[in-house]
Amino acid sequence: MLIYQKTKKDFMNDVAGGLIADIIDEQIKLKMHRTTGKSEMRSWSNSLNYMFFVLNDNQIPDDAGIAIEYNIPQTSKRVDFMISGYDPTNKPNVVVIELKQWEEVKAKEGDALIETFTGGGQRTVVHPSYQVWSYAKLIEDYNTSVQDHSIGMVPCAFLHN
Repeated sequence: MLIYQKTKKDFMNDVAGGLIADIIDEQIKLKMHRTTGKSEMRSWSNSLNYMFFVLNDNQIPDDAGIAIEYNIPQTSKRVDFMISGYDPTNKPNVVVIELKQWEEVKAKEGDALIETFTGGGQRTVVHPSYQVWSYAKLIEDYNTSVQDHSIGMVPCAFLHN
C-alpha cells in the first residue's frame, strides 16, 4: 500500500504550502483506517521539509516520482520516502530513503546495531543504513515489476539532525 504518490513538483508544492503532513494524515485515515498521533505529524513535517531542500535541485526533474509511506506487502515494514526516475542511460531507478531525526547514536557490539534515543528512551536498534538496505532487498526480491523492468534499487539513510 502506498500512502502518498505524486511528482517532485507536486511534492514541492505540498511542502511549500504547509500541506504535506495533513495530506499524508488524510490518506492514512482513508487507506489504513487509523489516526495519526501528534508526534508522527511533527515527524513528517520536520523530515519532509528537509527532503524539500534536498529535492530543490534543478538536476532532479520535476516529473520524478515521489512516494511516501510505502508499506511493503506481506510485511509490517514501511519505507519513509522514495524517489523514482531514470538515470542518464535511461535505466529506471528508485532511491529508497529511511529518514531519521536522531541527534546521537552510539555503536553497539554486533552486526548493524546502534543505540539511540527513540520511543521515549535509549534503545538498541538496527542501523538505519542496514534497515533501508533490507527494505530495498525485500522490494527487489518480491516485486515482479522491479524484476521484470530491471529497476535499480538504491538504499539511502538520511539522518538530518
